[in-house]
Amino acid sequence: MIKQLRLLHIHPLFWVMAGTAVLTGYFYDILLLFTIILLHELGHAAAALHYQWRIRRISLLPFGGMMETDEYGTRPLREEAVVALSGPLVHLPLALLSYSLQGAAFWGSADHALFMHYNISILCFNMLPVHPLDGGRLLFCLYAGRIPFYQAQRKTMMTSGAVLGSCIVLTALYIPMHLQAWLIGSFFVMVHIKEWKQLPYRFYRFLIRKTEEPPSAYAGTSEHISWQRRPVDAAKLIHRHGAAAFYIVENGQTLSESYILETITKKRKGMETLKHILSRNGRDEERHNVNDRYPFEHIDN
Repeated sequence: MIKQLRLLHIHPLFWVMAGTAVLTGYFYDILLLFTIILLHELGHAAAALHYQWRIRRISLLPFGGMMETDEYGTRPLREEAVVALSGPLVHLPLALLSYSLQGAAFWGSADHALFMHYNISILCFNMLPVHPLDGGRLLFCLYAGRIPFYQAQRKTMMTSGAVLGSCIVLTALYIPMHLQAWLIGSFFVMVHIKEWKQLPYRFYRFLIRKTEEPPSAYAGTSEHISWQRRPVDAAKLIHRHGAAAFYIVENGQTLSESYILETITKKRKGMETLKHILSRNGRDEERHNVNDRYPFEHIDN
């Protein structure tokens, strides 16, 4: 617990909101919200530290919290799902604790009702399938367990964007004057734009991690691909688990997943065609073109 608290960072605007709450008589509400959000994030951090994840910090924002880590997308799906669920699961014992404290001198039925309102609201909000909420993390785990990593990234963001867009439309229709709702919506829009720009680099980091991993025990897939395609195109068919094999339709040759990965991350020939790479038969290994030096700036081309 002490290690987790050392990672805590409270956003300056949170203090502004707390000061405003004191002046307007809502300090007790803010205190309850702060407690629930803090315990929620500490639940994430406890699971992450159990799996020896590197955590940059735990941030408390004016409208929620966030555990900042670079481990998402590089760890086993089971770990990512457990870490994502560990925050929402904290709300269950909190509800039981509040219920059991009813009747105490310091915790009446009104306290319990207010606490449960915030507890359930934060739980439901976090389970929305929107990045970077817990529901969005779980959605990615669901996709990544079924389709290639590259596709899972994009499908998660597109689903998340659709849900976020729907929420913004509902806000405009039913609570158009709710300032906090618009601030939260604006924050998530900016997060989505930033995350979309980061997808090629997260994909490259996934490939590097995959290259360094020992051979997978999971059954892989067999993919048919033209030798007019590039190694990066083949890499877009690689799953989080299992080792794929790539069948070249023009000559019947089969390339292993490790060959594709090493061609990209070590030989840095990810942007050349497979036909060109195979036809050289090992010659001119040191020659790189300009795209090879910066292979993932044009990964979606």
